[in-house]
Amino acid sequence: MSKRKFKKEISRIVSSLDLRPIYFLIIFYTAIRWLPFGIFGWLQNEDGLLEWASVAALLTAGWTIGKILNRSKHNWATYTGWIILLILCLVFAGEEIAWGERLHGIGIEAIRSVNTQQETTLHNIRGFQNRGLLNLGWSSLGLILGLSWMLRPNFQPLPASRQCLYFLIPGIWYGIFHACNHTEDCLITFANHQEIYEFLVAVGLLAHTRYRWRQSSTDRSDKT
Repeated sequence: MSKRKFKKEISRIVSSLDLRPIYFLIIFYTAIRWLPFGIFGWLQNEDGLLEWASVAALLTAGWTIGKILNRSKHNWATYTGWIILLILCLVFAGEEIAWGERLHGIGIEAIRSVNTQQETTLHNIRGFQNRGLLNLGWSSLGLILGLSWMLRPNFQPLPASRQCLYFLIPGIWYGIFHACNHTEDCLITFANHQEIYEFLVAVGLLAHTRYRWRQSSTDRSDKT
């Protein structure tokens, strides 16, 4: 690809990006950040509104995947990709609310005993937290989902380029957050705002599945 064509392709991708993740962060860290009565903390703290909104977005994304799978036949690779993404959405949603343990009180004591929040969740196991593996996992996931379209642009289970900011921004933030909390050379102190960036990933998965659902609806109408 020539330099001119490369620049044209980059310009096309940038112009088609969904910029709502950037707008959301600007509003959240300016207008909402300085609201009184602890509203910012109520929104983004553990068990805050953003966490529950993330669960709702993940469950809705999972439901949309079910509709996509039910609408038409898929080849083995596409079907497997959607199933993996469906499991990912359900596991993320379950882990976010401790699999409902706070409501029904039922858990696994062996996991609770090594969990930083004394709950039956895998992502808060003390070994993961102490080594920073959770942050690195989120960072890797965000970068993979945000850049995967470059390798398989037409593979439906992977997010299209237009949704990449929902995943790239959290991927980069988690990488910097991990580095600044595990080294002494970081010039910036990053507050623990993980729920904000987990929310972006959840909404990104919802936007991705809805976009693919609309695509499949269009493709189906073109064939009829």
